[in-house]
Amino acid sequence: MHAIIPVAGKGTRMRPLTWSTPKVLIRLAGNTMLGHILDELIAAGVDHVTLIVGYLGEEVVRWTRENYSGLKLDHMVQERMDGLASAISLADPVTDDSPTLVVLGDTLFSADLSSAVSSGRNMIAVRKVEDPRRFGVVLMDGDRVSRLVEKPQEFLSDLAIVGIYVFRSGRKLMRAATRLIGTGRKTRGEFQLTDAMQIMLDEGEDFGVFQVEGWYDCGKPETILSTNRILLEMGRGRTSARMRDSVMIPPVSIHPEAEIVSSVIGPHTSIASGCRIEGSVISDSIIGRGTTVNGAVLEGSILGDDVSVTGRPARLNAGSSCEIEI
Repeated sequence: MHAIIPVAGKGTRMRPLTWSTPKVLIRLAGNTMLGHILDELIAAGVDHVTLIVGYLGEEVVRWTRENYSGLKLDHMVQERMDGLASAISLADPVTDDSPTLVVLGDTLFSADLSSAVSSGRNMIAVRKVEDPRRFGVVLMDGDRVSRLVEKPQEFLSDLAIVGIYVFRSGRKLMRAATRLIGTGRKTRGEFQLTDAMQIMLDEGEDFGVFQVEGWYDCGKPETILSTNRILLEMGRGRTSARMRDSVMIPPVSIHPEAEIVSSVIGPHTSIASGCRIEGSVISDSIIGRGTTVNGAVLEGSILGDDVSVTGRPARLNAGSSCEIEI
């Protein structure tokens, strides 16, 4: 089964981390954002993935090839940021008439994708929200979607679209997206996927919805930390590491190639490979690959790869290859 994952965004709200690291490769709970998504897709039967890349796209493709070599992988470059329908349409050359999933690259979720796929219908993942003005929403007629509206400013429905879609035919999706772009019709300045799906609805395609069990925001540093906490509580990640004279307070995720000396780690902390933590206390934080922390107390911090921290208690948000004395 084929899945299309748009990952071209710059992640500006995550700077400085995203100056040097693609947003979808930020780590939490023992994997990257993209890795968590791929694990869910593979469990649902996906074996072919198309990445729609842009900013730092070569890094995203390289990481995916190295870590998910069993997948058939191809990628398309999105040069203009003119909407999700436009991004999806780039996968036209590698999309056939078989079922196709579309999953946004910055949306972590817990959902029964297998049941949605086996339903034999086009399916849209939804979740009830208090303020639907920030989301695309679905309007229902019984168990069928009757209408899709992007970010309505007056109340129409509280069923928000969460960025996971199952299409019975990838070709029909591509035709609808291409037709939308051909008309030049944009909503809020972009070619919206909801408008392409509305074309499919108007042509008689059947759409249903399925509720997601969990929908986790990864748009800002504070929400990344919140999602890290949730995933660790769910048992994601690993807890093996080289620890000496140290205390681990679960839940944590510590890579086997990390080294922890005379430190207290946790709770809700993720530490990547190649890290060395000595004489430090770290909680509610995410520590990137190859980072060293010596004699520091960190809480609510996100450190990128190859960062060096020496000093006293702090709350940090630092991109890759930094050296910090506090």
